[in-house]
Amino acid sequence: MKNRYTHQIIARLVAVAAAVGLMGAVAAQDKKQVTVDLSEIRKGLTELQARVADNAAALEGVKKAAKSNSELKSAYGKFEQSFKKLETQIDTLRSQATQMRARADDHYKAWQNELSKMGNPKLREKAQNRFAEAKEEFDEIIVLAGEAKQQLEPYMADLRDVNQYLGVDLSPEAVKSLNNTIWKLGNKSSSVIASIQHVNAQINKALEAQPQ
Repeated sequence: MKNRYTHQIIARLVAVAAAVGLMGAVAAQDKKQVTVDLSEIRKGLTELQARVADNAAALEGVKKAAKSNSELKSAYGKFEQSFKKLETQIDTLRSQATQMRARADDHYKAWQNELSKMGNPKLREKAQNRFAEAKEEFDEIIVLAGEAKQQLEPYMADLRDVNQYLGVDLSPEAVKSLNNTIWKLGNKSSSVIASIQHVNAQINKALEAQPQ
C-alpha cells in the first residue's frame, strides 16, 4: 500500500516539475506548498490556449475598430483586459509548477528506493521497467514544454510591447502603424496554441503511463 501511494504522489509531483519547463519560475518567497496533479496542469494549459485565442481575437478587434474609426477605446479595453487575463493564467501555471519542482527529484529517489527494497529480482526488474517507462513519458513533457516556452516568451513580449504602445497612443494612425505586427501576432498565436496542445497530448500519454 505504501509503495502504491508513493507511486501516485511521485507521478503527480513530477508532472508539475515537467510543466515548469514551459512556465518558468516564481518569486522565491512564495513557499506555500500545493498539491497539483497532471490533470490540473492539463486543465490549466487548456485554459491558456483559450486565453491566447481570445487575446488574438481582441487584438484583431482593435485593428478593425481603427479601420472603421468606431469604438476604438472600447476595443482596446477588451484587448487590454484579455491580455491581463492571459498574463494571470501564465502566472497561475508558473506558480503551481514551481512550488513542487524542488521536491520532484526527492520523490523520484524515494520511488527508486522503494523499488530497491523488492526481494524478488524478476519483479524488481519489471517494476524498474515500469518506472523507466513512466519517467520517459514525463521527460518528454519537459522537452515539449521547453519548445512551447520558446514560442510563448517572444509572443508575450511582443504583446506586451503592443499594449504599451497603444496605452500611450491610442489612435487610428498608431494602430495602422502596427498592422503588420498585429498580423504576425495573429499567425504566431496559432503556433503558440499548437505548441501548448502538443504538451497536453504528451500529458495524456503520461497519465496513461502513470501507476494507477
